[in-house]
Amino acid sequence: MAFLLSFGLTNFESVFGLFSLQRHGYGPQRVGTILTVIGTVSALMQGVLTGPLTKRWGEVILLRLSLIGSAVGFVLMLLANNYATVLITVAVFVLSNSLLRPVVSSLTSKRYSEGQGVAMGLNNAFMSLGRIAGPIWAGLLFDVNFNYPYISGSFVMLIGFFVSLIWLSKDN
Repeated sequence: MAFLLSFGLTNFESVFGLFSLQRHGYGPQRVGTILTVIGTVSALMQGVLTGPLTKRWGEVILLRLSLIGSAVGFVLMLLANNYATVLITVAVFVLSNSLLRPVVSSLTSKRYSEGQGVAMGLNNAFMSLGRIAGPIWAGLLFDVNFNYPYISGSFVMLIGFFVSLIWLSKDN
């Protein structure tokens, strides 16, 4: 799961500036503003809402909602046609994604009371592998068609969702 989410997210992160330029003609100022929105929304979600949302619904439900939200967010970003809709769709995308890493880390930690250090090390290793392979994949796809990294990211997040349905019970 750590690999999938990291691989999928880097389909967004690694080509966002190029995608924004190619699709919308945005230069550094607009991309910088969008990245500021991303950082602000992510910080608010992780700093303020992760704890209460986890207590209310649990990690498994949050993981599944985040994966579906991420898959939908990728598609919505492809449909955005002006600056306002780009800001809104990116914010929706980041709302979902800001919960993924903390939730996966929490689930990993809870499932391995013995060997927890090894489990967390493997979790971080797989996230790192996703951050290596994802940008390479996204770059290759971008060279074919600038929309493909986001379509690919959506599919990867859907795969993660289906994996969560198979391997994670609601009680975990």
